[in-house]
Amino acid sequence: MNQTEKAFVLGETRGELHVAGLNEMRGHSCAMAAASRRRLLIYSHRLNPEIYGQSCFTEAVRQLVIRHAHTRIRILVADTTNLVRGGHGLVRLAQDMTSSMEIRRIAPEFEGDLRSFMLADEYGYILRNLWHDLNNGRADYYDPPRVRNLAEEFMLIWEQSEADPALRRLSL
Repeated sequence: MNQTEKAFVLGETRGELHVAGLNEMRGHSCAMAAASRRRLLIYSHRLNPEIYGQSCFTEAVRQLVIRHAHTRIRILVADTTNLVRGGHGLVRLAQDMTSSMEIRRIAPEFEGDLRSFMLADEYGYILRNLWHDLNNGRADYYDPPRVRNLAEEFMLIWEQSEADPALRRLSL
C-alpha cells in the first residue's frame, strides 16, 4: 500500500510525508482539497494542470465552494500564459464562482520564488521547493504553525499581486 492509499485526515494526521512523483502529488492534492472546509490557498508557478487541472481536484474545489458559503479560494500564479490560452478547469471554475474564488498573477518582485504550495484550511500543506520537481514534495495534514507561516507569506504576496485581466471571462 502506498502512502496515498492510506487514510490521512486533515486536521488530525500528524507528521511530514515525502511526496514523490506525479501520482502521489495528485493523490494528496485531491485528498486535501476534498477535506478542506474553509480555505484553499495555492501558490504556483504555472498552476500545473497535471495536478490542479485533474477532475478530482476541480470537483473537490467546486464542492467546497458549493457546501460552504464562506469559503475562500485564492490562487497565485507566476506564469499565466497557458491559463490564458484556456482549458484549465480551475480557471473556468473561478470565472463562474467569483465570490469565492480569485486568481492573481504573482507580483514581479516575487517571480523568482521557485516554490509551489497548497494550504488547506489552517491545518495542511503540500510544498515543493522547486515548482517543477514532482519527486521532492512534502505534505502534512496537521501542522498549524507551518501553515500559518506559509499563509502569512502568501497573503503578503497576495496583497501586492493583481488579477490578470486576460483570465477574466468576457461577457457579450
